[in-house]
Amino acid sequence: MLFTSATFLWLFLPLVLLFHTPLLRVSLQAANTFLLLASLLFYWWGSEELVLLLAVSVIIDYLAADLASIARRRGRQGIVKVCVGASVVANVGILAWFKYAGFLAETLNDLNSAMGGGSMVVPSVILPIGISFFTFQSMSYTFDVASGKIEPIGDPLRLLLYVSLFPQLIAGPIVRARDVKDQLGDRTAGLEQLTEGFSRFSWGLAKKMLIADAVAPLVDAAYAAEPTMASAWIAAVGYAVQIYFDFSGYSDMAIGLGKMLGFTFPENFDRPYAAATTTDFWRRWHITLSTWFRDYLYIPLGGNRGTQLGTYRNLIIVFLVTGLWHGAAWTFIIWGLWHGAALLIERRAGIRAHHYHPLLRVWTAAVVLGGWILFRSPDLGTAAALFSASVSPSVAVPPAVADAFTPLTAIALFGGAVISILPGQFRPVDLLPKRTRQAEAMRWALYGAALPLVAIRVLSDAYTPFLYFQF
Repeated sequence: MLFTSATFLWLFLPLVLLFHTPLLRVSLQAANTFLLLASLLFYWWGSEELVLLLAVSVIIDYLAADLASIARRRGRQGIVKVCVGASVVANVGILAWFKYAGFLAETLNDLNSAMGGGSMVVPSVILPIGISFFTFQSMSYTFDVASGKIEPIGDPLRLLLYVSLFPQLIAGPIVRARDVKDQLGDRTAGLEQLTEGFSRFSWGLAKKMLIADAVAPLVDAAYAAEPTMASAWIAAVGYAVQIYFDFSGYSDMAIGLGKMLGFTFPENFDRPYAAATTTDFWRRWHITLSTWFRDYLYIPLGGNRGTQLGTYRNLIIVFLVTGLWHGAAWTFIIWGLWHGAALLIERRAGIRAHHYHPLLRVWTAAVVLGGWILFRSPDLGTAAALFSASVSPSVAVPPAVADAFTPLTAIALFGGAVISILPGQFRPVDLLPKRTRQAEAMRWALYGAALPLVAIRVLSDAYTPFLYFQF
């Protein structure tokens, strides 16, 4: 079920709020039970029996974390490590089979073919929606319990609710148990939370429907056309705007939905395109994933505590895994290594995250835009052609790209580019003065003006699924 679908906006969400809000005032247990059932229905709507996979992941980590907690209190560190290892093997195994089995078989077939050998059957596996997100959330619970950062969540249904909460289930933010553990046991969802959450949700919906989806046809046309310098740069810049407003829009909607239900989720973006360096970019882009890899992979590998060579190795490993996490394709792997190499170069050159220099901005823009060409391309051949065209003398705009460059697309593209570098979690309504009745009326008038535009796009089906749903 998409956040932008009529079913969600006009049926599922109103019914959830209609029942959850009064239930929370009467009984937290009843509200949690209702929210769990609603979240499982939300996931079942698009995945059906694959909802059982989510439950299996949670059961594994419920048992692993409980055993690790008991062993830690008794000083049995060996057993703690076994429990953590079991969580990793189980969750990564699930992820590997459903996400990477086909890619691995195809790669081996290519190698066998090059050496004159036979081929194996490529397994046909349906990729469960959100699998990369819920397995990471489930694992992080075991990691935090095993390290003593949090105490176990005693109720398995409450743990299942934490992992399956529908606002963040499909594409994050990657919420850790320590972020919401207390809120599962005590939260408020009054008028203040509802209005604040609705405001954030509406802004995210507008970002997705009015900017990301408006730019999408131009980006599709640019990637499908015969590459020229113009189409290559339109492809890179257009996709940079599309993916930022698509993904950050989803995160805004998720955070807003969480707030309406009484939860406070971590922020996931902080003006990434205003970053001074590539290192700074990764402190601002998909923050919950970056910090997850920092805490659970980079630091356990040794971080920057060892030799310089060891630090470089750890960086490359983390970004190789980051690329693989995003997708089972060579384009994602090279994209991860591309960013890892950029961070390695900055570290080697002694460039700090917040160093400012005009040439550093050019460097960062080149790394990020070049990375998006790799990320969006269906194969390495397409990426290579676009890289080559970006520095070619051919400036002609292919007819299909010119046709897609409508006035509305231009407004969305340039407006999105400006908004993406404005301070903080900018929303147009934030320009209004606060704490006056007139300002509040104008604030809601702006929402009222935007909602019909969004409704038209919903009814016309002129929108695309969230880009991060494929991960």
